[in-house]
Amino acid sequence: MKTVCKVTLLGAVGKDPEVRYTASGMAVASFSLATEETSKGEKVTHWHNCVTFDKLAGIVEQYVKKGAKLYCEGKIQYQQYDKDGEKRTATKIVVNEISLLSSQNESNPHTEQKARSTAKAAVPAQEFDCEIPF
Repeated sequence: MKTVCKVTLLGAVGKDPEVRYTASGMAVASFSLATEETSKGEKVTHWHNCVTFDKLAGIVEQYVKKGAKLYCEGKIQYQQYDKDGEKRTATKIVVNEISLLSSQNESNPHTEQKARSTAKAAVPAQEFDCEIPF
C-alpha cells in the first residue's frame, strides 16, 4: 500500500524567519505561518511551525519577512522531547517548496510592484536534530 505525507499551506508569515547553521555549514530557516478558516461565523487562526534547509533556507533568509504571503509545500513531522520531566510532542512542517506571493513593498500603497518567485529544494536525507523544539 502506498502512503503520502504532504502538506500544502497558503498563509502569512508571523515573524521574520530565524536562520541558523549546522556544524557542517548547512542553513536551517524556521518561521511561523498563519492560516485562517471560518468556523461557525468566526475566523480561527492556525499557526504552523515551518522549517526549511540548505539553499531554500538561504532564499527564505533573503526574501521572506514578517507579513509576507507564502504558498508552501512539504511534509508534516512530529518530534518528541522531554521538558521538565514531561514528554511533549512538537509538530513542524518540513517545507521543500515555497512561492513568494507578496513583495516587501506590497504594504506601500505607492508601489504597484509585486514579486512572484518559486523555489524548490530537496530536504536532507538525515533527520534534523535540534536542541530547541519548534
